[in-house]
Amino acid sequence: MKRWAQATRRLVETPWRLVFIALSCFSLLAASCALIAGSGTYTVTVTAWDRYVRLGTSAATVGDALKEANVVLGPNDYSFPTPEAPLTQGLDIKVVRASLAFINDGGRIRAIETAKDTVGEILSQAGVELGPEDAVIPPAEERVPDDGRIRIVRVTYADVIEEEVIPYTVERRSDGSLEAGLVRTLTAGKEGLARVEYSVRYEDGVEVSRQEVSRELVREPSPQVLLVGTLQEVTRGSDNIRFNKAIEVVATAYCPCVKCCGPYANGYTHTGLVAEKGVIAVDPRVIPLGSRVYVDGYGFAVAGDTGGAIKGSRVDLCFSTHEEALAWGMKRVKVYVIE
Repeated sequence: MKRWAQATRRLVETPWRLVFIALSCFSLLAASCALIAGSGTYTVTVTAWDRYVRLGTSAATVGDALKEANVVLGPNDYSFPTPEAPLTQGLDIKVVRASLAFINDGGRIRAIETAKDTVGEILSQAGVELGPEDAVIPPAEERVPDDGRIRIVRVTYADVIEEEVIPYTVERRSDGSLEAGLVRTLTAGKEGLARVEYSVRYEDGVEVSRQEVSRELVREPSPQVLLVGTLQEVTRGSDNIRFNKAIEVVATAYCPCVKCCGPYANGYTHTGLVAEKGVIAVDPRVIPLGSRVYVDGYGFAVAGDTGGAIKGSRVDLCFSTHEEALAWGMKRVKVYVIE
């Protein structure tokens, strides 16, 4: 009876022992797996500039993995994720290398090593502060251009006071006692003066625009008064001469001789007329060739010749003899253009 009880007790205890052993083995296996998972190997990829590395590592952080891949971050390089980030299976690590950007700040150029993407980020890294109207080229939100060049246009304003000349006006008055074509000054004009204040806009120190702020009149201008001749008929001796216009000229004299006209003179004028008294040389821009004229002190004549020295309000009067030409000399006279 006693043996039977012991046998029965052994049969009951045996399954529970097996269960206990199985549970113990499972716990040990789970603990081992957890230990392996906590200190296992990760497969990651590193893209750094022109390098691509596939790496099996047991590193704990991105920074440690980069060291194993022999990737050294410069002071302005950065990685994504950051070096402090924990490593995970299949992680793709990207490293951005810094490059040079050239900032032209109002004409002063500085170089900065940066890995930032946008113009605004680069300026922030460089500690550049912008005024409310300063311009950035390219705009701050755009990516830096391939040549790395960034321009800042500094905008400033200044109040400038200047003295401004006010031109005088010209008043013309008809004068029936003065020959048509002649003008006399009755009253000389005088310029006025104003003091003007401007708000001037500068870009990089160069004026680009200005706006008038105030104006103070210092001196009023005085008008110039001119008398304009309207008389078209004069009397010379017994002749009443009607004319279109009068011109005040300097009149010299010549004759057809070799002394006056040179060794190649043939006795004819530029227009083919015989060089004799009653023919004068003119500047065709002032008195058209072929015009009939009256010259004070000389008489009626035809504008039928030209001369190299006859320019503007100047005429050359032809005389029959050299003595007559010498006697005339040079005089200021009026020429009346008849037709």
